[in-house]
Amino acid sequence: MHHHYTAISEFRLLNRRTLRECPNRSPYLQVNVSLSSNLSDEEYVNVTVNGALLPSEHDWIAMISPSHSNVENCLLNEILYVQTGDLSSLPLLCHYPVKAMYMSSDPDYLSCKKQECKKYDKGKCVVRTCGGTLTFHVINIRTDIEFVLFGGGFGTPCVLNRSGPISFANPKKPLYGHISSVDSTGSSMRLTWVSGDKEPQQVQYKDGKTKLSEVTTFSQDNMCNLPSPAKDFGWHDPGFIHSAVMTELKPSSTFWYRYGRDYISSGSVYITPDSGGECGVPYETYFPMPTPAKDKPWYSIDQGSIHFTVISTEHNWSPNSEQVPANKWSLSRISEYGYLRAHATKKEIKLEFVNSNTKKVGDTFRIIKK
Repeated sequence: MHHHYTAISEFRLLNRRTLRECPNRSPYLQVNVSLSSNLSDEEYVNVTVNGALLPSEHDWIAMISPSHSNVENCLLNEILYVQTGDLSSLPLLCHYPVKAMYMSSDPDYLSCKKQECKKYDKGKCVVRTCGGTLTFHVINIRTDIEFVLFGGGFGTPCVLNRSGPISFANPKKPLYGHISSVDSTGSSMRLTWVSGDKEPQQVQYKDGKTKLSEVTTFSQDNMCNLPSPAKDFGWHDPGFIHSAVMTELKPSSTFWYRYGRDYISSGSVYITPDSGGECGVPYETYFPMPTPAKDKPWYSIDQGSIHFTVISTEHNWSPNSEQVPANKWSLSRISEYGYLRAHATKKEIKLEFVNSNTKKVGDTFRIIKK
């Protein structure tokens, strides 16, 4: 058997096969969700499984979106994950779930502490079933969701039961706003947010000023040319990205703003695997920077007394390349007194003061997350 650099093995020879319903399913099995109404913009949802005759450590719950997603088994997806460098055990479905969790996360499930009697004979219980509850953190992703109970683990999943579709109360609501600099003047800021509505919206700020948003989005066809999680089974409709520039601001001052209809006071961060395929389209669309053009992510900008210079190492940065002359003035400002070099990980930021002539580190300190 031949392996090349991505370690693709005989999985290449396997075709996608239809996922069958699990054999010998319990007739009492149910998947229930603790909701009295449609989903809010952010909440914790309890998903309860009842009626399991033989609870297994391989049983797991997936949150899928949209609810009509293809949950057949696709072994070839393992190849696409290997190409991203993600070698962890992941659900091999044709459409990747938003979230997934093993039922064993509730210790009462395998130990069958939550028993129910489903059948009596002469006053005695002859059929007992087990149950368990998992909690999922759900945010408004606009498309309806569904919770699916699988058997067989992540490698050979089969469907045991489903909850039925669940919708968000406000799928078009403007959410997840963030601000970024436009230029070095300090008098303008760009506000970007996401909505399910393609019609222009507005930002209101600073004593009654308003700006209308420009609207954009991207599709599967805009993603990488080769099959990858970003283009294939990991795709999810991004909605519509709104962007508006607030002008006539005073540097070092405080001002209030709101966008769309409502202002959301908090957000959430999710750490996910690499989307694969070097797809920069979502990043460029969600986070516009003061770059000269699309796919030219280099620029210089002043923020107070600090001058930032951004260079892309994924593009040509030889002396005669397009981006080096554009930043020549900025690079020439690095004096003999040195510059600050930063290394960031998920756990810490390391800052080093470097002498620009000798390249020696004169001082260093760390900011550590606890």
